[in-house]
Amino acid sequence: MQLDTKQINNLCTGVKLATELKSENPNLRKFITIQGYSYNIDGKIIGLEKVLKPNISDNIYFELRCYELSIDYYINNWDVTEDDLASELYQDDIKGIEALEMELSNYIQDYSVLKPEWYCDNLL
Repeated sequence: MQLDTKQINNLCTGVKLATELKSENPNLRKFITIQGYSYNIDGKIIGLEKVLKPNISDNIYFELRCYELSIDYYINNWDVTEDDLASELYQDDIKGIEALEMELSNYIQDYSVLKPEWYCDNLL
């Protein structure tokens, strides 16, 4: 499975992709998110520009987060911090689209479910 061109373009312009996964616990909601970033000359993390540039995907790193959160946060409309998560798996410095796709295959089989995060109920 591969990410499609629109998903790759979104990631290369700083758009976070997300989807809700099925949780084994009915009292939890489970999400996966991916977001791109880059490093400046000094080695500090920087956000991506909102414009596609040639060969941009060669210099992008990705972070992948898979987490579960109590449904109480949705029912009560509570704010969420990372300390509130029931579980979390986090990976960063995934270099390039191919490496990202390999990591994603450990969590989902159909990448078409990944949409810009504002389309799902991701609270982080």
